[in-house]
Amino acid sequence: MKTKNTLFSAALIGLLISGSAFTANAQTAIATSDKTETASTKLSVLQVKPMQFRVSYNNAQSNNIIVRILDTDKNVLFSENKRAAATFVKYFDLSTLLDGTYTFEITDGKEKASQTFDILTKTSRVVSSIN
Repeated sequence: MKTKNTLFSAALIGLLISGSAFTANAQTAIATSDKTETASTKLSVLQVKPMQFRVSYNNAQSNNIIVRILDTDKNVLFSENKRAAATFVKYFDLSTLLDGTYTFEITDGKEKASQTFDILTKTSRVVSSIN
């Protein structure tokens, strides 16, 4: 009986240890521009770590740019007015966002550039059987 309980405990511990792995990934879609093609080529969004992005905007036409993060319903989750010299660079940690589709948007005077991306959480589970 004691051996049976020991084997059952070992099997349960093995199952718990193998557990589940949880990872979050962001998939970046192709840049979409609301105004002109030149604005979209100025915007660069690069995932540098899981859920951490480097957003850069080159050759700003005006002295002030507006940086925003929008959700699917166009609700503004983040907005910032920045003085931009030639190049604007900012790092974003988006690990607190839920699964969904989001957009980085930069307004430079009359030009607007945006890039849409998806956050998808993947969960993988491993189940092992001990006979």
